[in-house]
Amino acid sequence: MLAGDKQFSEGDGELASLATNGNQKAFECLINRHKQRILSICLRMLNNRVEAEESAQDCFVKIYFHLKDFDSSRDFAIWASSIAINECRDRLRKRSRFNRSFRELDETIAAPADVNNGTIDKNKLEIVEKALEKLPAKLREILVLKAYGEHSYDDIAQILGLRIGTVMSRLFRARRKLTDILSKGNSA
Repeated sequence: MLAGDKQFSEGDGELASLATNGNQKAFECLINRHKQRILSICLRMLNNRVEAEESAQDCFVKIYFHLKDFDSSRDFAIWASSIAINECRDRLRKRSRFNRSFRELDETIAAPADVNNGTIDKNKLEIVEKALEKLPAKLREILVLKAYGEHSYDDIAQILGLRIGTVMSRLFRARRKLTDILSKGNSA
């Protein structure tokens, strides 16, 4: 169904192949299918909307230039999410190297509509995001991929190059630590 501007019905592997051969519409369709997930991962990892949007754009550029390396037997969402996680890791390393703060005090972060359907109290969201910042990077990555990236344990294991058991134990520790941080914050 590759006629004109009509919506593509092809799978991600086929779209990747078409895009590799120069079909710009196929690439646009591929990115449109996955942009919300990539942006959500970047936003939750970086806790800064502007930086997350820049990071997501960098991910799209990397996807474009490395599409020829994509193995169509793999799941495109997993491949794209691993690019997003690695991009965020690089930005966080640069951020700590230059000793910059996680975000400006006056910046407001709004969650994507599909994550909260517009019903989450903004104050509660900010409290959770601040608690998320306090998690070690390895625990934050797993929690972000599961909660905001909506990935399965298998997907997360592939994205991070870990065993499923390690993913499960880190996710358990991340949830427990996040709960501890939130409960300490409420009692203060």
